[in-house]
Amino acid sequence: MEKIARRKFCGAAIMAFPLMGLQARESKTDHSQNDTVLDVLADEVARITHDGAQKGFRAEHFRRYAGVIRAFDAHMEDKGVNRELNQRLDEDDLYNKIDPVALAQATMDYWEKKGLRFNKNDLVSRLATTPRYSLQIKRAIKNQGGVRALNRAFADAIELKAREFEKTALRGGPLIYNGIVTFAQSSSLRQAEFMYVQDDFDFGIFIGRELDCFCAAINVQAGILWILCLAGFAPACAPAAWLTAILMIMEGLRMCDSSKC
Repeated sequence: MEKIARRKFCGAAIMAFPLMGLQARESKTDHSQNDTVLDVLADEVARITHDGAQKGFRAEHFRRYAGVIRAFDAHMEDKGVNRELNQRLDEDDLYNKIDPVALAQATMDYWEKKGLRFNKNDLVSRLATTPRYSLQIKRAIKNQGGVRALNRAFADAIELKAREFEKTALRGGPLIYNGIVTFAQSSSLRQAEFMYVQDDFDFGIFIGRELDCFCAAINVQAGILWILCLAGFAPACAPAAWLTAILMIMEGLRMCDSSKC
């Protein structure tokens, strides 16, 4: 976030979480200027999505998504963001201190510039994850190798899922209006407080409800990134908006539903 990213936070900044909602509302967000590499990857996500919305989503589109997620993970590793995320897997995220409406708008602002428009209510629903649910998912991520293991396995899961579309195309997803790919509100989304993680969530299983749990884990990872961003860790700001959009694309294409995990 533009104003927040310019501030210098010390270790005691974590105590400022009660002000996070106010900070988010006051800030003008331009995530693209924070990370040139991620901006290029966002352009590629937009191209894939626009092409799929025009022609139907085929195996090649999902493989390209998987490739972009792998590139995203490598970039996060190089910038030290993955390390910061892993360090927060044992911490209380204080989700109740963030403003999901303001962060949903920040995400929309970032992706509108790329030609993708998401439903604000869906974004708010995902950003409103409860601390209790987040802690369950974080334990699963930690127990199975951390966020890098999650990102790699998520990309593998999407690529494996692509096999279903070798001879067919997925249609009925996002539509193009005035050159902008638009995701309608998903009627399947439920409020986060009614979500419960599966005890047997395993990165090694890529089908059925387990893919839903991958998206739930990505959702929690995006939430931690938003919290890091609001706490003054600027390298987390663009990835927060980026990863939130990846989640919404996968759910918008009915590839998964994190509320079912």
